[in-house]
Amino acid sequence: MTHSHCLLSRPSGVRFVGTVGTTEFAKRWDPQPGDVISFKHRGFLLLSNKPKLPSIYRMRTDLQWQDVVNNWLERRPTGTLDISLPSL
Repeated sequence: MTHSHCLLSRPSGVRFVGTVGTTEFAKRWDPQPGDVISFKHRGFLLLSNKPKLPSIYRMRTDLQWQDVVNNWLERRPTGTLDISLPSL
């Protein structure tokens, strides 16, 4: 049985629904809870930090969930942004 949508979790705890990116993926793989997958997206929603239009495109059989958590780098603001504009 293939799925067209999967409930996904990021190491930060953010949960979202991703669609299967291609019919080839849907034919070849059947992701189960606990499987590590890669997905593509179009940026992140500002308030929820959920990915925009997530699309599942690869199973990561080379990784375990703990590997992902250990390598996670959360984006955090670093303070103020200094921008210098060219003088006219």
